Amino acid sequence: MRATLLGVLLALGSVVVAAGPANAAGPCSVSNTRTTPGGHMVKLHCSSPTAFIDGFGTTVGDANREGLLLRQFQNNGGPLCSGFLSSPVTGGYEFKLTCTSPTSFADAYGTTLTDAAREARLLKEIAPDRHCSHDFISTVSGGYKVKASCTKPTIFFEGVGATVTQAAENARLASGI
Repeated sequence: MRATLLGVLLALGSVVVAAGPANAAGPCSVSNTRTTPGGHMVKLHCSSPTAFIDGFGTTVGDANREGLLLRQFQNNGGPLCSGFLSSPVTGGYEFKLTCTSPTSFADAYGTTLTDAAREARLLKEIAPDRHCSHDFISTVSGGYKVKASCTKPTIFFEGVGATVTQAAENARLASGI
């Protein structure tokens, strides 16, 4: 009797109740690739809901992954974001990201285009309804300094590092967002 009761209690204790179903999104396909300063752009066409997302990265694989990570961010409740420009800057690259619903943007620096795209995405993830931008990059003893800002309310922050990516990461972490 004790063994049976213990068995029932152990069985009931291990019952797992699933949370509500996750939001499913339709698939994405690559409709175009091209080169861009610092690497590549991959244009994704996604369904359910329909979205066109441009991912940027140092390699075509990095660009594809960054585009898919932007889609995942949208599916998790963030705005629909897409890359639209990359350009060389002191020590690396700048990447510009634009978002809708709500309309906002994020500009970020990185040693590589992949790093810059990741930093813009991470800025948007921590501040989805704000405009955030790496505004200025300069060389300092031992590396680089990135100055940045966000709106609503306006804040300014900066970081330094041995690489542009490290300075950008440190600036994002210093934002307090």
